[in-house]
Amino acid sequence: MSLSDIHQRAERFQTRIKWRNWIEYGAGALVAAAFGAIAIDTPDWGIRAGAALTIAGVIYVCWQMGVRGGATRKDEGQSWVEFHRAELVRQRDALASVWRWYIGPLVPGVLAIILATVFTPAAADIPLAARAATGLMSLAWVALIFGGVGWLNARGARKLEAEIEALDRARER
Repeated sequence: MSLSDIHQRAERFQTRIKWRNWIEYGAGALVAAAFGAIAIDTPDWGIRAGAALTIAGVIYVCWQMGVRGGATRKDEGQSWVEFHRAELVRQRDALASVWRWYIGPLVPGVLAIILATVFTPAAADIPLAARAATGLMSLAWVALIFGGVGWLNARGARKLEAEIEALDRARER
């Protein structure tokens, strides 16, 4: 890889990071608005609490997205190789830890909503076993979705690790 190639890769990578983050912020705003509407519209306090916890989780995720995964600028004295490698490492570490800062903060709200729907007084005429089965199916779907998000991010972290290793090999030559 030439220095020009690394410079171009670094700029393309930063552009991709910026776009990814703006898409995530937009999705976060839509999720927060939807759960805000749910919290306002529902009379069930358990669902309101779950919606509020979900909104808080989304706000935390968006903040962490900026802190852990935001695009940065190259320092004056820093070479393009050093800058690009540091950014690849930073993004790899962010992707590898999504369970803590991206998925984890959403779990309390999701659990609260599922529990509130299972134990809502409005469904008292539905047998508890049927409500529990529905709650377990909901949990399974959420686990599948969160697992998929975790898997995709782990896959992305592995790809970035391979790129870091290729960059290191190119630097050694």
